[in-house]
Amino acid sequence: MTAFGIEEEFLLASRSTLLPASPTDQQKTALMTLSPHRGRVTDEWLDCQIEYATPVLSTASEAFEDLWAFRKNLSSTADDLGLLATALGTAPQISGAPPVISDGSRYREMAALAPAIASEQFINGMHVHIGVPDRETGIVALNGLRRWLPVLTALSANSPLWRGSDSGFASWRSIQYRRWVICGVPPHFQNADDYDSRISAFQRSEVIDDEAMVGWLIRLSPRHQTVEIRACDVQMHTEDALTLALLMRGLVDAEISHPVANVVPTDLVDIAHWQAARFGLAGNLMDAEAQRNVPAAAATWAMFDRAKRDLLRNGDEERVRTGIRRLLQFGTGAARQRKVFAERGIPGVLLYSGDQLTSRETQATGSKEV
Repeated sequence: MTAFGIEEEFLLASRSTLLPASPTDQQKTALMTLSPHRGRVTDEWLDCQIEYATPVLSTASEAFEDLWAFRKNLSSTADDLGLLATALGTAPQISGAPPVISDGSRYREMAALAPAIASEQFINGMHVHIGVPDRETGIVALNGLRRWLPVLTALSANSPLWRGSDSGFASWRSIQYRRWVICGVPPHFQNADDYDSRISAFQRSEVIDDEAMVGWLIRLSPRHQTVEIRACDVQMHTEDALTLALLMRGLVDAEISHPVANVVPTDLVDIAHWQAARFGLAGNLMDAEAQRNVPAAAATWAMFDRAKRDLLRNGDEERVRTGIRRLLQFGTGAARQRKVFAERGIPGVLLYSGDQLTSRETQATGSKEV
């Protein structure tokens, strides 16, 4: 089976104020030693964030157990430190004070480049790495997956709240991230040389220092022999994260083994991505090939059908099908957040997310996507 890995970004909040909180040096030391097995814990952009990267994975069961074990350890340790660990795509409320940028020259350089954007980088995503045999094969996968990026964003939407109110978007994180220099849907590439040539041109602009600053929703990893898919908000529930990761692996396998010749227009895929961020699963998405709107649910099942053969081969078909049905029936994290927000306000959302971080099953709220 094709190897894969998952990176998740989490928000740390103060238990007393429920605002994003920067750990003390002692607290950070405790958090940085949480990694189970062969995974890796690192800083993220802001001091109130923490990232976990799994080891290289092969099966659904090992992926679930690794993700869940880290979430459980993170939740317990954070609680002992007077912190609340949450898996929300945006911090639903922030203080008026400037955020603390994590140590590291790259973060500080980017903050200096775009101060107003950096000051609102309270966003948390999930990145999935899928192994490829070489860069040329990676380009085949990248080209094929472009059309599915908006559907993945709609299916993973988990960031409707911003600055204490409803943003009106299912994935406000996606909109926030679109403000950076190079982001969104990448163009179609002829081959790896074409890709590398584009990256080199970016660097000559003097606002892109290296390949890691290219924020496309899918890219060739600068560090690993993988395709890196970056279209998803972090997920409240481990099982939802796994559903998405397994689906992405199936899609990469499908695009490599049975590539589609048609090149979809980048601007139409980008429109669909904006629609996905705005409406989640509740609205329509532009079908970039047919050049017309289709219901997001229909686009989701079309994406599943594209990956189905390889999901079956990997032994993941039933689990992914069940996960998609659950998200369509009960709504994404955005729908769950909105329901809790209506009943208990922002504090309720944060506490709910903290409780759900360690759940071994998704808990239906009785809410469909809204």
